[in-house]
Amino acid sequence: MGKNRIIGILGGVIGGMVAHKILLKYTNKPESIHHLTSEVDNYRNNAESIASEFNWSEKDKKRIKEDALKSLNSELKEPHFHDVKFPIEVVNVLIEETMNEIL
Repeated sequence: MGKNRIIGILGGVIGGMVAHKILLKYTNKPESIHHLTSEVDNYRNNAESIASEFNWSEKDKKRIKEDALKSLNSELKEPHFHDVKFPIEVVNVLIEETMNEIL
């Protein structure tokens, strides 16, 4: 696969990971914590595996962040987010932290 395709995939994986981090931190269902932690770990393993295939320029990182934000916004429309309240400011912070972890 080409780098452009990988950027889209990586953005999607990071967006999903951030969505699950938000759920984990702000969930109203403590019984879901173990499952959510496992999901975050799975996303991290996938993202690290994908990210290790290339060197990432600042331009690439910007595109990954844009794709991650699109993916996250899509995830936030899912039904399991409807009862989760969180400050919108955490979105960019979590995306940045996650990208720094992965790339």
